Amino acid sequence: MLMILITLSLAAILVAWAGTSFGSFSGGSQLFFAQRGQALQERFVIEEVFFNATATGMPATVDQQIFVFVRNVGPININITAIYVNGTLLQPVSGGSRNPSWCTFSGTLFTVGMLVGAVCEFSLNWPNTACSPNYCPWNTAVTTIFQIVVASARGDQVAYTARAP
Repeated sequence: MLMILITLSLAAILVAWAGTSFGSFSGGSQLFFAQRGQALQERFVIEEVFFNATATGMPATVDQQIFVFVRNVGPININITAIYVNGTLLQPVSGGSRNPSWCTFSGTLFTVGMLVGAVCEFSLNWPNTACSPNYCPWNTAVTTIFQIVVASARGDQVAYTARAP
């Protein structure tokens, strides 16, 4: 009789311990799946990429810019946090001249809030280490492929491959 009583009390302690452990685990998993559900609703695309090189000053130096247009095609608002060009993180010099009010650029840390259906222009300076007034990496004499990756705050990424003119 004493052995049965000890066994039942140990079983009750085990059930109580397992219930609290699995309860906290399931609470964390609910938060994880809720955040993953939002990330699955987050959809955006790179619509177009333009390249621009202009000679300025005397002696002439060439300023190179890449204009990236991103559209939010998902059902929720998103935050763009990083843009990589050929594996290099580039900060936009501005929001671009064609950005409407639904593309909100905030602070010194790069974060851009995009409403549903918004198209935002990102103006990126490309380092011109191999550029002179007569030659740029996207000069017509040279074909250059650029891999552009845009990343969101929830960890989603979209890639675009562009051939410079």
